[in-house]
Amino acid sequence: MDVFMMIRRQKLTLFIDAKESSTVSELKKIIEGITKVPWNNIRLIVDSTKQTMDDDNQTLADCGLSGAVAKAYSPALLFLCYRKAGSDNEWEPIDVADLSTPPPLPDVFNKTDDDKKDNPQIAS
Repeated sequence: MDVFMMIRRQKLTLFIDAKESSTVSELKKIIEGITKVPWNNIRLIVDSTKQTMDDDNQTLADCGLSGAVAKAYSPALLFLCYRKAGSDNEWEPIDVADLSTPPPLPDVFNKTDDDKKDNPQIAS
């Protein structure tokens, strides 16, 4: 079954899907292909449990990510951290920028029910 994930770091947001049987290293290699950061310098942290996904041989299901909890319309949130330069065991802290809010809709899109009755071309 497919696992849908939203992976965030600073202003970067990735939407990735993989099989429950995929390993953590396979997921990191997908991320490496997008970010161009070597997969062994990537750490993933599950938001709901704050569990680090450090065992590269674990499957996503072993990490608690299954198709039942990570659906396309409600993906699992993972945080992406990079290894600090020149360090083997130090990782940068979780750093995620807030998502922006959309601007308000123009008045033309805010039609009332009375406007729909007056104009038969407006579909309900």
